Amino acid sequence: MGFRVGIDTGGTFTDAISVDDNGVTQTAKASTTPGNLIVGATNVLDGLAKRYNMSRKDFLSQVTTIVHGTTTGTNIIHTRVGPKMGMLCTKGHRDVIQIRQVPKEEMYDWKHDFPEVLVPRYLRKEVVERIDKDGNVWKALDEDSVREATEFLKKLKVESIVIAFLYSFVDPSHEKRAREIVKEVYPEVEVTISSDILPAIGEYERTSTAIINAFIAPAVNKYTKQVQSFLEEEGFNGQFLYIQNNGGVETAEVALEKPATLAMSGPAAGPSAAISVGKFHNEKNLLSIDMGGTSFDIAIVNEGAFLTKTQSLIEDHRFSLPVIDVSAVGAGGGSLAWFDVTGTLRVGPKSAGADPGPACYGKSDEPAVTDADVVLGYINPDYFLGGEMKIDRSLSEKAIKEKVADRLGISVEEGAASMYRIINSVMADSVSYTFTRRGYDPRDYVVCSGGAAGGVHALPISRELGIKKVLIPKYAPIYCAYGMLGVDLKHDFTRHYTTPGNHLDIEHVKDLYREMEEEGLAVLAKEGIAEEDRVIVRTMNVQYFGQFRGIEVEWPSGPITEESIAEGVKNFHREHRARYGHSDEDYPYLFSSWGLSAIGKIPPVVVTTLEKSGADASEAVKAKRKAYFDKGFVETTIYDGDKLNAGNVMQGPCIIEERMTNIVVPPGFIVQVDDYGNYVAIDE
Repeated sequence: MGFRVGIDTGGTFTDAISVDDNGVTQTAKASTTPGNLIVGATNVLDGLAKRYNMSRKDFLSQVTTIVHGTTTGTNIIHTRVGPKMGMLCTKGHRDVIQIRQVPKEEMYDWKHDFPEVLVPRYLRKEVVERIDKDGNVWKALDEDSVREATEFLKKLKVESIVIAFLYSFVDPSHEKRAREIVKEVYPEVEVTISSDILPAIGEYERTSTAIINAFIAPAVNKYTKQVQSFLEEEGFNGQFLYIQNNGGVETAEVALEKPATLAMSGPAAGPSAAISVGKFHNEKNLLSIDMGGTSFDIAIVNEGAFLTKTQSLIEDHRFSLPVIDVSAVGAGGGSLAWFDVTGTLRVGPKSAGADPGPACYGKSDEPAVTDADVVLGYINPDYFLGGEMKIDRSLSEKAIKEKVADRLGISVEEGAASMYRIINSVMADSVSYTFTRRGYDPRDYVVCSGGAAGGVHALPISRELGIKKVLIPKYAPIYCAYGMLGVDLKHDFTRHYTTPGNHLDIEHVKDLYREMEEEGLAVLAKEGIAEEDRVIVRTMNVQYFGQFRGIEVEWPSGPITEESIAEGVKNFHREHRARYGHSDEDYPYLFSSWGLSAIGKIPPVVVTTLEKSGADASEAVKAKRKAYFDKGFVETTIYDGDKLNAGNVMQGPCIIEERMTNIVVPPGFIVQVDDYGNYVAIDE
């Protein structure tokens, strides 16, 4: 018997799921341990082993694959506890990362303060060299200036050096030679060159991304080695994979070569979970939402594929590697209630996190969303995490009374209801913004709701958005961990070649793809992927003349011909029309960059089905209790999720209690259990 395991380290909880060769699944959840993330991962592995009545060592000896999503990189940038870094740059371009670009979200706020750059000015040294946009050498690399700059940085004991020269994406020879010199002068220092990390146009984006890679590398390397050492000691002999920013997975060995691929690893598997569940119901257009303890993550799935982007911000630092387009807002079970300067009640984005947590945990007197859910009767304090974690309703009531209700002159229950409505509106507004900025209508989509807190809030949010159908996976509380299990290996490559559409040199395009394909297939071979399981996907970045940025679209992966490239251009016009409401096939366009994804197919996870029965769910009724709906408390039927069968139907108002989450069903909703244990809610 072999097991496949997914482990997701979130801001509040660490989640895990395992599935065996027969499709039998077990889950575990534990508090995230920010000081030492391995402890949280160890705790969920213990939880899984316990479900199988095994020791941790016996369990791990039978695990064939572990897929892990980590927030290590993001945390390092957030806390700024990375290495002391230096930089070598082309003379005259020392302040590129200081000048940067104004983030669009803050471009009209003149009071907005940028975070301190990760490489201070006195550690950024200029080097004499210059390559032009066509790859011609204007000034040869002055090797003495490289040595002098390196000696200076060595004296100041920098731990990592980034080399970012102008137009190195066209010709990286100067960067590579500079790296050789740096290693000669300062052998023990870590060196990152920008052309290795992002060989694409955009001096600031390339430099910033390379700096992020170098900044998180020591922490990612240390964490990876600690995890691998721990697993080996515990008898694990399988494959250890990381979920990447782009939604694919990679081996730990490959991740260590380019840690930036893990910079936004955290929420990347959520959309994959939505796609998996959507397939059961032939739903290809999905709104994936994931409400955990700290954040509310939003992603769009179009025609069965998640959207990606190559322009992101991590703590206001530009990051330009491909990432799944996930929008996050500070709204979760730990989001705290507070009053602004006008006396208006707000909820979030500040969170209680895992420690001290909501007031009901007994470590804080600040009311959080979970406290409101408890007071409103949505969460049973005696069955939180299946009864494994005890919480105190009286502490929730006390916190809401003192911090919210008394100030507003209302009852505790009304205060809790106000918090509930506010946080739901915050999340619904965030979804609306995410869709409208892309030109999409959320009413054309089906919600797939994940996260331990998602089921308590998903249906009111969907109703506010006008969405009639909601899918809630059986494994919603471990949404990202569940999504990791069936994800393929994926590696992205890019080459810069900007040219008007009518001056394209097809032979040059063939050369670019020959290089990228060789690199991609070599990585997949290194990861042990058989030839028949290797897939190549091509993309092109196209834009109309006068536009600042283009749109990345796929194009056929067969022989490179005028016809195949024309097919890609048609996809560009089609996508431009979908996003912006117009396109012009007669207007001049240009190509800016060319991409390739090398994909290693992973065998699908075996899925088991539930026992089927009729619509009657009365045998699953476990209790009745008062819960708040509309404007007051009503007697509400409570169902035991573990006793429900495929085909069972429940009418709102009701609450379905799972071991790690609850599903709150308001009046007007009907919920049915599908063949796989997922919940399908319809707003009548």
